[in-house]
Amino acid sequence: MRKRLTGVLAVAAVAAVTAGMPVAAAGGQKQAEIVVYVAADGSADASGTRDDPFATVEQARDALAGRTSESRRGRVWIRGGTYKVSKSVALSGEKNSHVTYAAYRGEDVEFTGVTTLPADRFVPLAEVPGDDSRFSSRSRVPKEVAGQVYVYDLGAESVPTGQMNKNGFNWKPQPYPPQLLTDNVVQTLAQYPNSGHLDRGAMSVRDGGESARNHFSDKSKDGTTLPYEEMLRLRGPAFSVKSSELLKRFASWAPPYAPSGGGQVDNTAYETDGWLAGYVGNNWADDRVRITSTSPEGLNDKGEADGWHIRTAYPSMYGASTNALSLVAQNILGELDAEGEYYIDRFEGNDVLYYYPPGGTVEGRDISLSSLDQPFFTLENVTGVTIKGVRMNGSTSNGIRMLDCESCTVDGVEIRNVSLDAITIGEATDTITAVTEYKTSRGGHHNRVINSKLHDLGSGGVFLAGGDRKTLERGNNLVAHNEIYNFSKQATTYTPAGYLYGVGNTFRHNHVHDAPHMAIQIMGNDMRVVHNRFENLVTNSGDMGAIYSGRDFTYLNNEIAYNYFHDIGRANDTHAVYMDDGMSGMIIHHNVFDTGKDAVYFNSGRANVASDNVFLDVEKMGHDWVYHHFNEQLPVPNAKVITERFNDMLRVGDGSGFTNTEQNVRRWYEHYEDLYPSLKDWYVPVDATGKPCTAVGTDECTSSYVWKDPNSLYVPSNSELTRSVRINTGGFYHTSDPSIATFNPDWDSYNVSGEDPADFAFDPETGQFDADTTSLNETDGFGSAWVEEWNSNVGLAGIGPR
Repeated sequence: MRKRLTGVLAVAAVAAVTAGMPVAAAGGQKQAEIVVYVAADGSADASGTRDDPFATVEQARDALAGRTSESRRGRVWIRGGTYKVSKSVALSGEKNSHVTYAAYRGEDVEFTGVTTLPADRFVPLAEVPGDDSRFSSRSRVPKEVAGQVYVYDLGAESVPTGQMNKNGFNWKPQPYPPQLLTDNVVQTLAQYPNSGHLDRGAMSVRDGGESARNHFSDKSKDGTTLPYEEMLRLRGPAFSVKSSELLKRFASWAPPYAPSGGGQVDNTAYETDGWLAGYVGNNWADDRVRITSTSPEGLNDKGEADGWHIRTAYPSMYGASTNALSLVAQNILGELDAEGEYYIDRFEGNDVLYYYPPGGTVEGRDISLSSLDQPFFTLENVTGVTIKGVRMNGSTSNGIRMLDCESCTVDGVEIRNVSLDAITIGEATDTITAVTEYKTSRGGHHNRVINSKLHDLGSGGVFLAGGDRKTLERGNNLVAHNEIYNFSKQATTYTPAGYLYGVGNTFRHNHVHDAPHMAIQIMGNDMRVVHNRFENLVTNSGDMGAIYSGRDFTYLNNEIAYNYFHDIGRANDTHAVYMDDGMSGMIIHHNVFDTGKDAVYFNSGRANVASDNVFLDVEKMGHDWVYHHFNEQLPVPNAKVITERFNDMLRVGDGSGFTNTEQNVRRWYEHYEDLYPSLKDWYVPVDATGKPCTAVGTDECTSSYVWKDPNSLYVPSNSELTRSVRINTGGFYHTSDPSIATFNPDWDSYNVSGEDPADFAFDPETGQFDADTTSLNETDGFGSAWVEEWNSNVGLAGIGPR
């Protein structure tokens, strides 16, 4: 068994929490913190003392600017109360470094980006004057509920209403429109159906439109990527309506189609901004397209009947497919027919909210609209800043954004009801994750998100970049002891609780639960995902795992250990850990996989290790897939990207054009020489001209060179599956290719199987074995030392916020 990285990152010392407490300075000297106060009833001309507090955090920031250092920190005590935020608190540069912003001891502090909508300003729809043009869309409200619908004139109070934007998997994340909250629960944007989805029984794809995916560099004929704005103008899909119920209602979802071009939109009869959201082209990547026109006759551009009923703007990333359809029609005022649904009419600046409140009344309700379109805090180029103990509620952007930060900490915060990722540490290039050009940067070093609750999020939890893959410099950023749940509610795929990008970042002791898609995505090296609890995940997707990584042979030495996976996946092709398209060097050990479809998926990678794991009530322990399975077809799937990414790290050049410098390549070999001693011999099969092989020949690109040499990247070699404890669990599904046995000698060894946890004295509640009675003490490949090591490292205590 290979050596493993099992050390735990050292945690930076916490600053003194008592105002005026001395702290150690350079040379052993001690200097007191500089302390100022902020209060909800503070004043603009205050001095910042406890008795004369500032009114805003910005005042406190400016009062400390340039006065703090590593040897003399600043502290901003924020007194209890609610602070309305209209723009991000910006902290930048050395002048704003070495400061702690903390809720005062025992006091509840909330930064809110929501605008309160007082109940007495809502007006029953029936009482709105019929000649008021601002309410001209009212005729679309279903008559059967009109008596229970209220309106609120947002425009009259200059409440921001935002807009509907194109979002979805691999599209640039755009701010979502404001959400309505009632008693701090997000309400439902008016939709059809009210539950479930439109599938191939209700609709079919008449025209799939143009696939945006085919216009990225790895798929396009000329190797270039279509400019983003041009991509948005590609032809959207068209749909035919099949169900009798949908045939009764779809025609009002957009103006009627006019081959000669649209005229004036009649908003009294037709929707002006309806969308279809969900799965359009496949069952693992969400997308949304805007409904532009409808036609019961389905006319083509010549005005002839053509069989379609709904046309859309914007392409789907993967085109549209009838078999993949799982859609909801959203932002449809004519479908506002269930309690809790709302709609904002932005047509020609009307800016009116229509709302069908629970119980049919707004009385006694706390109603608000998330109007902030920026992060609550933006940290850039700062060192040693801490944000502690505060709550942030309601934004169409992020909660906290950090760029080029060093040793900064988010501690004990609660972030909820934000539409984009709760916390971002670093940023990514504006391209899709599937292409080589996708890079992350500005993640800084030694930043931490700890002891916090991040929940009810439109997108993901913590975007965690840091480190340099070219040089293998570590980021050493940490996400630990947090609870992250009810995320991916608007961007429903590829927005995980933890993004681990770069090198050397850690996600540990977190409780992650209740989301439709993945929990962790890894795109980098030397990451640790350890001592976490993952539950009720991948609930609404196929071809996905709770932990996902892939399409790169050089994402090496990522450790998945001491975790508990429970209730993962609904579809047949869902997994707990998914190593996709050549993912290599993953180390998966001492995990409990409890209840799910499939535990571990090896897909054409190499040097992966899954050892010392317990599988309980899992339908399938796991399975493998190899490139040989395609009848030795060349090029292999996604050949361009996996080749470019391999060359980007391990092909010697000047560091540009998918090469790395000789010094950096040598650093890679030295760094991984113990874990992967044959790394320097790995190769992409190429022909005599140096181009990747596209066919097996007799003189070059021979079968032995491409498919039989263990150092060929297309041969899944040196992987291990060993010391597995199976309890009421199906077996491991193997491909029939003989290379699995030939090139992976320790594959599927020392496995034991039983029908009940009692067969091994295993306690599912604690994740541990009874060391005195378990039969593993005398089992070949295990033994009492194995049991002792397991019980010392695996357990459910200490997971989540402390």
